[in-house]
Amino acid sequence: MEMLTRVVVRWGRRVLCVGFLGVCMPLACAQSVAELQWVTEEYAPYNFTENGQLRGISVEVLQQMWDRLGVERTASDVQVLPWARGYRMAQEQQGVCLFSTTVTEARKQMFAFVEPIIETQVTIIAPIARGLNISAVYDLAPLTIGVVREDIGEQALLEEGVTASLSRADSARSLVRMLAGGRFDAISYEMNTVRWNMTLENIDANAYETVFIVRDGVLGIACHKDTDPATVGQLQEALDALIADGTVASIQARYLQ
Repeated sequence: MEMLTRVVVRWGRRVLCVGFLGVCMPLACAQSVAELQWVTEEYAPYNFTENGQLRGISVEVLQQMWDRLGVERTASDVQVLPWARGYRMAQEQQGVCLFSTTVTEARKQMFAFVEPIIETQVTIIAPIARGLNISAVYDLAPLTIGVVREDIGEQALLEEGVTASLSRADSARSLVRMLAGGRFDAISYEMNTVRWNMTLENIDANAYETVFIVRDGVLGIACHKDTDPATVGQLQEALDALIADGTVASIQARYLQ
C-alpha cells in the first residue's frame, strides 16, 4: 500500500505539472548532469574563445568533470553570452548553469554553487600615472569607476556602499579600452582578466596597477537555485576529486605561468 501511494503521488505530480500548471515543478522535473544547459562569457583566462574554440581554466575543469561523470559533452555545448544575459538566465531558467561565477554570500541565496575552481580578487585598477592612493572604500567616492554590468566588480562595490560614480560596460574588452581611453579614473574587475584583455587590445598592462583590493573570493559554477541537489552533489564530488588529485592545479598552472 505504501509503495502504491508513492507511485500515485509521483504520477499525480506529473499530471499536475503537465496538465494543470504547464510548468516544471522541481521535484517532478529533476535534471541530470547531461541535461543541464551551460552558459559562460568571455572572461579570460578562465573562459574565452580562441580561433573559434572555447578554452580556459574553468572550461578545462568542466570538461574533466564531465569526463569523470561519464557525460558526453564538450566545450562546443557551452553557450557564450554577455555576462548580464547569462546571469539572468541562470536566475530565471531552471537547468541553466553559469561559469565562472564569483561566490558570495548574497549569490548563495540565488544559486546552487559548485566550487571552488580557483581563487580570485576583485580589485580597483588604475593608471600608474594617476598616482591614486586608496586605503579604504570611502576614498573611491570622488572617482568614476568602470564596471561590467551585473559583474562582481559592480556588485561588490554596491554591497560595500561605495558612492563613486559607476560607468557600465558590457564586456572586459570594452572595459579596458574605455580605461585606456580615459573614460573613467579606474575599473573594478579581476586583475588576471584585465591583463589578458589588455594584451588582446595592445594596451601596456605595465602602465596600470592595483590600487585597492575590494574583495577576495573564489570562482565556481552557479546553477539555477532549483537544480536537483543530487545533480549539484555529483558535480561537486567530481570537482572535489579533481582538486584532490592535482588535476585542477595542473590546469591552472598552464594558464597562469
